[in-house]
Amino acid sequence: MSRRAAAFVLGLAVALIAGGALWWWLQGRGGRAGTGTSPLESGGPVEKLTVELFYPAGEGLRTERRDLDVTASRKDRIRKIVAALLAGPVSGGAVRPFPEGVMLGSVQLGEDGTAYLDMRWEGHADPPASGSTEEMQRVYSVVNSLAANIPEVKQVVLLWNGVQRETFAGHVDTSRPLPPNRSLVTP
Repeated sequence: MSRRAAAFVLGLAVALIAGGALWWWLQGRGGRAGTGTSPLESGGPVEKLTVELFYPAGEGLRTERRDLDVTASRKDRIRKIVAALLAGPVSGGAVRPFPEGVMLGSVQLGEDGTAYLDMRWEGHADPPASGSTEEMQRVYSVVNSLAANIPEVKQVVLLWNGVQRETFAGHVDTSRPLPPNRSLVTP
């Protein structure tokens, strides 16, 4: 192989590696919880939105109204709503749906109204163990909160560390998209 051909191959390899690194970096910036959204997802100016969040309480879900700073981007709104859920309720009588440390990874919203959420918990390959009531509350806390506040969201697919599981703790079928379940909401 001539020196010119070797230099060309080396230059091409460096360009591919640099492009891949840039793509990886940009994907990671938009996929971390608590970091906001990437400029491509920002959706423009920030506005106040009053949302209805559903938190586990007793045997069902209790609603809590909260004002969030959001943009017009549906992905930004999904991220902000899930972040508020994971932070926990402000008022008493309800609890956070997932243990501290669980965060939202990637978010996708399909044209059919299916929101795909990748829940992550560093150092934990499996979702937190729970009984049937607690698992139902965790899952539908997220599903109901998104469907109630983002009209485009009709159903939710929950992933755990990038994998769609049959169930989070053995009781709720998470192998399919989940529509909201308002029967769990208590006054």
